[in-house]
Amino acid sequence: MYQIKGKIDSSNVAEFEKEIIAAKPAEIDASQLEYISSAGLRVLLKLTKTMDDVTVENVSSEVYEIFEVTGFTQILTVNKKLKEISVREDNLLGAGANGRVYRLDDERIVKVYNRISNPPEKIRREQESARRAFVHGVPSAIPFELVTVGDEPGMIYELVDAKTLGSVVHNSPEKLREYAIQMSDLLKKLHCTEIEKDTMPDARLTLRLWADIAANSNYFGKDDMQRVYDLIDSIPLCNTFIHGDFHPGNIMVSDGELILIDMGDASVGHPVIDLLGTYQLMSLTPKKNPNVAMRYLGMTTEEAVRMWELLIRNYLGTDDDKTIEELEESLKSYSLIRSLGGIVFSDVIPDDKRKVFSSFIMKDLLSGIEKAGLIINALLKN
Repeated sequence: MYQIKGKIDSSNVAEFEKEIIAAKPAEIDASQLEYISSAGLRVLLKLTKTMDDVTVENVSSEVYEIFEVTGFTQILTVNKKLKEISVREDNLLGAGANGRVYRLDDERIVKVYNRISNPPEKIRREQESARRAFVHGVPSAIPFELVTVGDEPGMIYELVDAKTLGSVVHNSPEKLREYAIQMSDLLKKLHCTEIEKDTMPDARLTLRLWADIAANSNYFGKDDMQRVYDLIDSIPLCNTFIHGDFHPGNIMVSDGELILIDMGDASVGHPVIDLLGTYQLMSLTPKKNPNVAMRYLGMTTEEAVRMWELLIRNYLGTDDDKTIEELEESLKSYSLIRSLGGIVFSDVIPDDKRKVFSSFIMKDLLSGIEKAGLIINALLKN
């Protein structure tokens, strides 16, 4: 990120213009900028004429006022420097792939994001998605302040006496059935929520991203990858609200009510895209790696699998074992797209084994493509 420092005024604006126009930065770090004059602002205006979008980050309150008064917040994306806070590890409520959730006090929690996988634009998109969901009647926590925790970004939510659903079920297993039904009803509520056209991204883009990772590895032939892309494109496009990472670690329990957090992957699309992720994290993966459930959901594998079984039966309104088995096979086919990209992307698995593992996944994926359409048809009828 390009950094600007000190004071920019008539005494150094010529040098500033020469350097920044040559660099053409899309992102500017202004954390050490003390003042910028109208001459400096004109240089930034000139920069915007050569760039599609310019973002100025970490602006102090004093400098932000200059941008705001002059109208430059309408021309550039200008973001204030975030307030710094600290957390206590003994207040950890839950952890997942994208970050960790801590209680700050009796009324607030903070989600601390993994800085590498959560750039600022994704966090701000989550903030906007949460607000949009809330307006549409989806029970979601409202994020009201972006902060920093050490060198990681965080989002503060107002949630009174809230704990993750996974930890609640783990500590009160007698409530597992009750909360599984509540979780299923919440998912059905999401999938009955229509969002205005073109206001949120297409949920299929996430699957295409995983497929792109696999394709760029050059492990697979073009014909095989085309079949994967065709499978993704066969999922109908809907304006249905999709959470994108729906599981007990991303659901808070506050006064018995289930409230969603982690809206970073929120989008619109077919319900199968939510279900495949939930099935993968609550049943498919924990059965192979028992540590996954406790690490990401805060509950045991047995609790997670049982909760999934109750959830999907309530969601589909059936207790027919054969129907459930067929639908899970269908979900598995879609979930393998994520697994394929995840294996290729992994920096933990050695290169030689990564290629072997991903080849096995591709074989399973291609053999299950015909089964994938089953759940699409079933959900459309449901």
